[in-house]
Amino acid sequence: NADVVRIGTSRFNRSWLVTAYGEKNVSPYFEKPVICSGSTIGNQDAIETYLRAMVAEYDTTLCKSKGCDQGFHNYLYYSGKLEASDGSSVEGISKVVVHDQGKGIINNVAALRDNPLKELGLYNAEKQLVLNWDGTTSAVAHQYDRDKEANIMVKGKKRQFEQKWRASKT
Repeated sequence: NADVVRIGTSRFNRSWLVTAYGEKNVSPYFEKPVICSGSTIGNQDAIETYLRAMVAEYDTTLCKSKGCDQGFHNYLYYSGKLEASDGSSVEGISKVVVHDQGKGIINNVAALRDNPLKELGLYNAEKQLVLNWDGTTSAVAHQYDRDKEANIMVKGKKRQFEQKWRASKT
């Protein structure tokens, strides 16, 4: 979400891109929203193509800094390397879709870490649900652990699941 985190204002994301590609090459992306590499999904062909592109970025830049994969991810998207030069799709990737934070199948809540999700109306404590901006339930709440209340809820559900699973094995 560009209103939450832009590449140029994120100390980490800016650093990963500048370290890998140089400031001159990435400064056009500083006003763009950060796209989290940890929430990439697709069919097998698309993911294999994407991963080959990620490896190629490492081979080109040799960036070993922790987090450079996120820099590669954003660079691939914003540089257009995931599309053919004529704007058509790259073999293996029919299209790339980026959803705004809280509006797609994966809700990356780490970008909101400055405020509790509950204060933003994005956590329903009674139902124990992380929500999208439109009030629907987030199918996937990525990096929920950045929110104290959501993290406690997920850890509690995990303990309950583990207890039930262990009991079923006896």
